[in-house]
Amino acid sequence: MITSLRSFRHADRPDRALSLLGLGVALSLMGDATLYVVLPTHTLAAGIALSDVGLMLSANRIIRLATNGPAGMLIERIPRRWMVIPGLFIGALSTLLYTFPGFWPLLIGRLLWGVAWTGIWLGANTMAIDLAPRERLGRTIGRLQMWFFMGSGGSALIGGVLTDGLGYQAGLRISALISLLAALMWLALLPETRPTRARRSGEPTVTQKAPGSPGHWRSVMVPLALAIILYGVSRMIFAGFLNATLSLLLGQRIGETILLLGLVIPLASFTGGLWAANQVLGLIVSPLAGWLLDRLGNRWLLAIGALAIGAVALALIAITYGPAIVLATMAGVASTSVLQAQVMTLAGDYAPPGQQGRIIGALSTAGDLGSAIGPLLAYALLPTIDLSGVFWLAAGLVALCLPWTMWIAAREARRLTALRA
Repeated sequence: MITSLRSFRHADRPDRALSLLGLGVALSLMGDATLYVVLPTHTLAAGIALSDVGLMLSANRIIRLATNGPAGMLIERIPRRWMVIPGLFIGALSTLLYTFPGFWPLLIGRLLWGVAWTGIWLGANTMAIDLAPRERLGRTIGRLQMWFFMGSGGSALIGGVLTDGLGYQAGLRISALISLLAALMWLALLPETRPTRARRSGEPTVTQKAPGSPGHWRSVMVPLALAIILYGVSRMIFAGFLNATLSLLLGQRIGETILLLGLVIPLASFTGGLWAANQVLGLIVSPLAGWLLDRLGNRWLLAIGALAIGAVALALIAITYGPAIVLATMAGVASTSVLQAQVMTLAGDYAPPGQQGRIIGALSTAGDLGSAIGPLLAYALLPTIDLSGVFWLAAGLVALCLPWTMWIAAREARRLTALRA
């Protein structure tokens, strides 16, 4: 029986293992996505002041600045299941804490969620790289990103509807139960993916330098540093500025209720629905981006287009009202979906065998720093420059990344030409 169970838990069916992994990631997001949608408009039920919203939506990212690096080193040394499964159980507990009104229960819950997400997301990306043949690395990462967007969108929609129908506390209790069931599913079914051998010497790497050597790290340092910066800026703007202010943005630009196809939709439900629609777009774009990343010799070309679309989308968010604001946010999500798939694929490209965790940890730290700064900065700037000013600032920051990305793309093109010569 024990032998049979060990065989069952071995990742000898990568597609099945990736689906189980992605489903757990998606269900883990129930509490977090719900809180983003409803907290700015339900501060009384949460027992906090409006001025505390930025802190609550950033606290989980702030603590991950301290946990990502050690977790990245740790996951290179322990079975992957030992990190992702406890993370999901902690995530369910954190969502349950959101249901207790008051500043401290909510803050403790957010900090616990930050610890949980470190294990879930860092572990899931490492497992996806474990499961991926190098020629399908982009597509595998894209599929995991697809599950992330599916979970974020579905959770936001369900959470908004549950909050409108049952109330703030009841909606979050159901979210906690869903996350708990996902943790039990992983405990019973998720296989271990940690490789039992190093990559064969004949398998390709992103450079001609010996993997893990000082020469290897020198050759990838500049593009890797830019990938880390891009991920941080992207998360600050789209996960920070946009997600944290979405309900306020819709309230100002559309109204407290929305008339759609003859139906009057409350703001929380509409915000959750828009969040869900944006995530549906993300789950479509992510695997497509992964496919393109595998087909393009130069992965950086896709980032140029994503940054250009993102800058235009943010400028439109700054100036548009009504239905146009919906289209602008969707274009922004498409941009960040491409960037997110790209940087995680680059982690698999640049990391020597067995050292993916530290690069994913560095990327996650940059993303969490941006995500933590985003809500705090947005809510701090609102009294001074209002929402339009916040998104003009965001558009400018994305535009500033374009010339550097174009330079790296040209540098990568020269490297690829030299390798073919």
